[in-house]
Amino acid sequence: MKKKIFLFSILSLTIAITVGAISAPTSKTRENIIINQRSGGSATVGESLNVPKGWGHVKLRMKNHSDHPVRVSLTHNASNKQYIDGLVIAPHDTVTWKSTDEGITNGMRSGNYTLQWRGSDYKVNGETWGVASSQPGDI
Repeated sequence: MKKKIFLFSILSLTIAITVGAISAPTSKTRENIIINQRSGGSATVGESLNVPKGWGHVKLRMKNHSDHPVRVSLTHNASNKQYIDGLVIAPHDTVTWKSTDEGITNGMRSGNYTLQWRGSDYKVNGETWGVASSQPGDI
């Protein structure tokens, strides 16, 4: 009888631990989404994004949905430092830009940025998705 109670106690404890481990919240992701939006409506469109302090390793994916090329620039608002200067994206093309590919090994400055799309004489029709990470290998 004591053996059955002992085994039942062990089984109950094992089930409780397993259920607790399964229902525990997942750990925080290492990536932080900083932009996910569609841009359009005029020939020049500026979008805002924020790079949190300590998350300066950035990856942006930009898709040009229009039938005309666009130029994209990324400027840090407080310093006017340009991280992307007139990057041309062909019609219906997607470009992935990584800060680490640009030699920015210590990360970009934290703060607010403006991502500007220019369609020359044509309306912009683009989409941007971006993440920031605290580690360069995570983007």
